[in-house]
Amino acid sequence: MRIGVDIDGVLNDIGQWHYSCGFKFCIDNHIKRGFHPNEYMIEKQFELTDIENYKFWREYIFDLMVSIPTRPYAGNILKLLKEMGHEIVILTARDNRYLTNQYANTMNFYVEEWLHKNNIIYDEIIAGPGKKRDKCLKHNLDIMIEDKASNVLEISEVIPVLCFDAPYNLNVSRDNVTRVYSWYQVYQYFLDKSE
Repeated sequence: MRIGVDIDGVLNDIGQWHYSCGFKFCIDNHIKRGFHPNEYMIEKQFELTDIENYKFWREYIFDLMVSIPTRPYAGNILKLLKEMGHEIVILTARDNRYLTNQYANTMNFYVEEWLHKNNIIYDEIIAGPGKKRDKCLKHNLDIMIEDKASNVLEISEVIPVLCFDAPYNLNVSRDNVTRVYSWYQVYQYFLDKSE
């Protein structure tokens, strides 16, 4: 199988990172409008203005790209899936919009460096904006591991989706969607399919 794997929220826990960095940013900048953990985008989680959101990402983008840890066992399980004969396709919507001019067009470099640093093996990387549903079809993916609710719903119309559980996707439920809570549960899913 060709397995699509998202980065933010799947290989890492972007929700916890948002909450930690978002609260720090808001305290440092005297912003106190509310907190909505069930929202996906940080600007909605903390009610940031467009200017504040841009400032947040300019300040924290390198922390996300370089320092955020992987979810436990993500690299181990992808290695096991590869050994089972599956192809691993990293499919991320990350783009260059918050990078400064001197780092423009380097997001893929940082993605590859982060994957290497964390021993994440893969066969292919597909990065950048655009509908993930269309990319899944174009690149012949058989299944996608995703967390963003809108992506899960759209992709599950065409292929099965393993939905990594998060506060912002609790309302997602569909026949073609399997909710997962850990990378070992992902592994169990593929073990069951191979029997």
